[in-house]
Amino acid sequence: MASRIERKNLNITDSEEVSLSTLHCDLIPMKHLLQFQCVSYFWNSLISFARKHFKLSTTKQSDITNPNIMDSLPTLPFDLITEILSRLPVKLLLQFRCVCKSWNSLITDHKFARKHFNLSTTPNLHVITPYDPSQRRYVLRSYPLQSLFTDLTTNFTQLGFPFNSPYEHYLHYIVASCDGILCLADFHNTFVVLWNPSIRKFKELPPFEKPQVAGSAKFGFGYDHVSGNYKVVVLYDSYRCNIIEDTTKMKIYNMGTNSWRSFQKLPFSTKFGPHESGAYVSGTINWLAYNKSSLPIFIVSFDLGKDSYQKIFPPEHGEIDSRSNLVVLRDCLCIISYYDVWVMKEYGIKESWTKLFKLSNLAAQSMGSFLTNALYIFEDDLVLLVEETWKKELIAYNFKNNTFKLTSFFSTLPEICTESLISPCS
Repeated sequence: MASRIERKNLNITDSEEVSLSTLHCDLIPMKHLLQFQCVSYFWNSLISFARKHFKLSTTKQSDITNPNIMDSLPTLPFDLITEILSRLPVKLLLQFRCVCKSWNSLITDHKFARKHFNLSTTPNLHVITPYDPSQRRYVLRSYPLQSLFTDLTTNFTQLGFPFNSPYEHYLHYIVASCDGILCLADFHNTFVVLWNPSIRKFKELPPFEKPQVAGSAKFGFGYDHVSGNYKVVVLYDSYRCNIIEDTTKMKIYNMGTNSWRSFQKLPFSTKFGPHESGAYVSGTINWLAYNKSSLPIFIVSFDLGKDSYQKIFPPEHGEIDSRSNLVVLRDCLCIISYYDVWVMKEYGIKESWTKLFKLSNLAAQSMGSFLTNALYIFEDDLVLLVEETWKKELIAYNFKNNTFKLTSFFSTLPEICTESLISPCS
């Protein structure tokens, strides 16, 4: 929670102050109101006052609107209400939309959603799991991160796919996420969905034109800070089909126009690694690649705002090859290679590559294959790793003291993103 907020520091007018009577506190369960008490001294005093004079859990609406009682109530400046609400979990905010019109307008405003996300500290782990294998039906399960170390059997939210499409059973995994929005895609049927499970909203994107020959596809999803729009990138080539000429192409979806457009070919002959998802960081989407005629690995970086490519080179002393993988940890681009994790502390600066850690021999020996992914770093330097064979095994590894713990297994690769109010529909 935020530190104490003083009313005297807010520059407001009388018209911006909201009395408790306008908030219809009888509509808010007391257990939710009590969560506000730790926000500030003023809010704690207000709730205590309301509990003493209203007995909110049992008071009738006619008593709440009694003018004799209302005149003695303190008022809250709307700026303070905004500061308080922007620090609450999404689930509570969705319930608070019915408190009054001003709260509903605030909570559904896109600027408030962005402010709330920037302050949010509630990451969840999402994974697509089979629900009815015989019918090829899947559901999305969302776990609080801490449940990975306690109980995965009951502490989760399960959602069926809300979209009604004949291709939904092809959406086996999450290709990317950004600002609480998941991107699910099926290249074969050119079906892409953006879905925010926290607010139960989704958007099916229009189909894009697929090349006439089969080939591999890579996806990327991120936010363009220049235009203020979300974009989906599909990068595909036909190199595996033994086509000699360079056929690498790109399609870009812009949420602002709700349409796809083709983009120029890559300015260099390129073959991409096996991982389907690009890593989004600093307004760019990044893929590991190498020249078709030689093996030195490099990173293809596509700037969503400038519509431009650049090459970024990996660390000189890292054993980087086509099996390596790009991930993002603490908003920094990272490379996983065998049991090593490298971090680029300053994006685009080759000299800033630093080895974050090397998996200890004991942890490495417990794994059936090489390390393939890293999902999250906790504040205590505990990192959530993925060892991927036929199953996805999560490993909690502390690289400060070389201790580790095997936590759980999943059938598809999990994705971690912070919950948000940001809608994929606007």
